[in-house]
Amino acid sequence: MTIPEIPQSLLNEAKIWVGYSKSVFDDEIVQTLQACILDLNNGGVVVIDLDDPLIKQAMKLYLKAHFRSDPSADKFMKSYEFLKYSLELSSDYNQEAENG
Repeated sequence: MTIPEIPQSLLNEAKIWVGYSKSVFDDEIVQTLQACILDLNNGGVVVIDLDDPLIKQAMKLYLKAHFRSDPSADKFMKSYEFLKYSLELSSDYNQEAENG
């Protein structure tokens, strides 16, 4: 899988999700979002549309789990894992669309 480029608009949203307004963590946020995409794909999610609300929610939970140093990080990671599992089971996300 080719890791999609993270658009600036998504990076801006992600910074809000984790409460950062400055660009000092931009590279780390982008890398974490890309790691999420790879994790979803490795789990069987092959349809990854960065504008899809469920994909964005998965990315938000994954990012919050990795940018929190408090006990809520585990809660976010568990929520991410449940959502990932749901996406893995859904034919809307685990099968490439057929052309034609």
